[in-house]
Amino acid sequence: MIAARHGARRTATLLIALALTASLVVAATAQAGAPAANPKATASVIGGHNATIAQYPSLAYIEGVQATSGYACTGTVVAPRVVLTAGHCVEDIESSSIVEPGEIAVATGVSNLTKIPDANVSQVVQVLAYPNFDPTKLQGDAGLLILAAPVAAPPIPLATTADAALYEPGDPLTIAGWGIDDRSTGHTPNQLQAATVPVEEAARCKKGTRRFYPFFDPSRQVCALDIPGFKITACHGDSGGPAMATRPDGSAVEVGVVSLGDGSCNPASPAVFTRVDQISTWVQSWINAVELGAPAPKVVIPKAHLPTLTRERAEEISAYGLEEAFGPKFIHAQEPQINCDRKSKSRLKCGVTWYQGPNDYFGTTTVFYAIRHNVVLAGLHFSVHWVNDQCYFHSGHRASCQVQTKRD
Repeated sequence: MIAARHGARRTATLLIALALTASLVVAATAQAGAPAANPKATASVIGGHNATIAQYPSLAYIEGVQATSGYACTGTVVAPRVVLTAGHCVEDIESSSIVEPGEIAVATGVSNLTKIPDANVSQVVQVLAYPNFDPTKLQGDAGLLILAAPVAAPPIPLATTADAALYEPGDPLTIAGWGIDDRSTGHTPNQLQAATVPVEEAARCKKGTRRFYPFFDPSRQVCALDIPGFKITACHGDSGGPAMATRPDGSAVEVGVVSLGDGSCNPASPAVFTRVDQISTWVQSWINAVELGAPAPKVVIPKAHLPTLTRERAEEISAYGLEEAFGPKFIHAQEPQINCDRKSKSRLKCGVTWYQGPNDYFGTTTVFYAIRHNVVLAGLHFSVHWVNDQCYFHSGHRASCQVQTKRD
């Protein structure tokens, strides 16, 4: 879930060392314009309780890399090779760039993110944004991940226009996802969290969201608010996860996709979901194409544009690249410093220094965004020198000290 347009992020600690390892940063530094990969996660259910995958077997954990950041999202298995998630989890809203399939992976059949067997991690072969997804308004906020092979997780049914009664004010919605369970401390449990909140009436949704999101549209979105307790809400890393309801026959159905909320994950503010009954026909057309061999729907690919490269992101990419290039010599660095200056909207040059063992390291990195085949990619070049500290500063024979250099 994101705050209107921008979502908080935290460093990931787990999953896709299996599929998105730090070795991808080597590719980023070795190939101009290739993406720097280091997944990050966002937040999850506030005020929830521990849940098991047996209770919510269709849940999927997602990690990926967009041009402007790594991220984590939640999703649901809707067919053996199809996972439903949020549009902003598959399209970088800062650049309109669709995430490359090789930069995203999915874990299913697990509830604790510290215990993910290789067999539970799926590769993605196609990434799709809902054709009517509007990243400027976050309407139609839905996307699909097509997996390389079928998973054992049972698909969750999707709401259709016949399920309109499940969107009535007061109807209970169950949300589930991974991440922060205390917004004041940022504590992030690895265990799946779940909670139940009631649907809020449209007029109060519009009023309650207008401070941080003026585009609420009840024909395309539904919101929930934990009245009167104000203790439960979805939060950032729940993005793409389900809002689930119960049909009259007692079966579970996904009626919403977690989309956005206020930036602080305040339970006193409504959480907004994409209405599944408005996108389920599109989802079903892709299920038919992937699983039954029906003709594939037309794919709408937005035109990518270069986003602004922030100093924070440039420093982050620099650290990832240096960690990969120098290994323990940077990982165990003393007093590492990375200070970046802007050269253009999408390029920064950074001075870097650190100490490790007997050596002093110093040099520069250049971090940039570039568009390749309509995809925004992050790239890194560096030039780093090092010299023995004792020789250079204390021997009195500075000219004889060997200065070594590594560039990319």
